[in-house]
Amino acid sequence: MPLSQVPAGARVSIASLPSHPALQRRLQSMGVRPGVEVEVLRRGKPGGLLHLASGLLEFMLRPEHAAEMDVHLIGPH
Repeated sequence: MPLSQVPAGARVSIASLPSHPALQRRLQSMGVRPGVEVEVLRRGKPGGLLHLASGLLEFMLRPEHAAEMDVHLIGPH
């Protein structure tokens, strides 16, 4: 399922990163890569940013980039 469809409070495992090379490098430099667990903390208004957490790292991601990321649902926190 795409990360953009994951509800707030759910935890997922990253299966793939967005296709944009610069965004891939930025996410990987923060430790976000396939196999890493991420929690969706909040979702912006429809079409808004996703507030995500991975370990101690919190970051925001645009919905169009999240739509390119495949994830596997782990379950609620």
